[in-house]
Amino acid sequence: MFLGLFRIAPWLQGTGYLRQANSLTVGIIAYMTLGAILAAFSLQRWRLDALRDSAIWYYALFFFIGLALTTREAIADRFWRLIRTVWILSLVWNVADILTRYRLSHSGPIIPWRGVPVLFNSTHEAGQNLALGALVVLCTTTLFKRPFLRYFLALIAILGLALFTTSDGRGMRLGFGAAMLTMLLLSFGAPRRPHFNERLLTLLAGAVPLIALAALIFSGQILRLSSLDRFAGADPSNPDGTVNWRLIWWQRLYDHVMETNPVFGIGFGESLHLYNPLLESDDEEFVVRSPHNFNVTVFSRMGLAGLFLWAAILAIGIGGLCRRVYRGTVHGHPYSDERRDELAFWATMLVFTIVNSSFGVLMEGPVLGIWFWFALGFATGRSLTTGNSARRVRQYLRHLILQYNLAESPLTADA
Repeated sequence: MFLGLFRIAPWLQGTGYLRQANSLTVGIIAYMTLGAILAAFSLQRWRLDALRDSAIWYYALFFFIGLALTTREAIADRFWRLIRTVWILSLVWNVADILTRYRLSHSGPIIPWRGVPVLFNSTHEAGQNLALGALVVLCTTTLFKRPFLRYFLALIAILGLALFTTSDGRGMRLGFGAAMLTMLLLSFGAPRRPHFNERLLTLLAGAVPLIALAALIFSGQILRLSSLDRFAGADPSNPDGTVNWRLIWWQRLYDHVMETNPVFGIGFGESLHLYNPLLESDDEEFVVRSPHNFNVTVFSRMGLAGLFLWAAILAIGIGGLCRRVYRGTVHGHPYSDERRDELAFWATMLVFTIVNSSFGVLMEGPVLGIWFWFALGFATGRSLTTGNSARRVRQYLRHLILQYNLAESPLTADA
């Protein structure tokens, strides 16, 4: 983070990117300022715990790193190609991990102070990256020039999505559904839908009949393999269900904040597990500190003021990005096909992350917290330019070469 702030963030100077993203930038700075003030009041009492919980606001610094990276378009293009490759590798790794019954992620040396292997990861984060990697393969222009590799990876992507639908994680499956619904709505944009959406529609058009047919033929096995009982366990009327467990926690947090300080919350440092009666007597070393919902965490620690700023960031940041993808233009100029596809993918990733983090603790730490803020900045910066500059440069170079060849040709010389 510090390396990015001192080496990359200064690229923003004199570019106009902050001015163009003025509303979003002001909202993020206000959100971080409020968090810093509340953390300062909490430091004396809670010390390191206050700093640890402050990650929900100071990770927003990665927004400015992501935004600054896009000011160097050639570097940003290379990063986009690199991160697509990383997601494809994540797809392959997580498919192999699931097929080996998680032996890969449970192998390797153990981290002494955590008691888990180095390769261990959150299954909800891994599932999200698997699904995103599958979308990179199936819905973007990646590997179009390598058809054999693309077809091979397409098979892995389809297998990965099938495994994803059978996973236990409710949050990541709901996040995937919300992201797909967002992309389908963007398909009605003008002047025409991005290629990402066209391929997504083709994928869904082929998948839905196959899933329906499989459900009719193998209904019992499908219900068992799809882990739908996990959603049945989310029945609010079930006193032993996870929804009831969460609602009790969230209600007690709401009551405590409204009694203590509804505007600015309870601050940073105090473990929020104390407000769940089922966790109050928990003596485990690594207790669950946050209520499995990033929005509730923001409200609890930063009150209504923090929640309002957070909602504004989502509306301006993700809402603005979706609006630009829908319109297909920026400053009245159309995006290139490649840029609009890229922006559609980033919108998918951001919506996926928000919904997934509303059912877990992924954004309270670096697991998805860093990547959400960085992606928000990077996607915002990429949406400020059309992506046509590189194509225009290539066309100009071809024109110069053609002119040179004509000037040097024998027929031209004789004339």
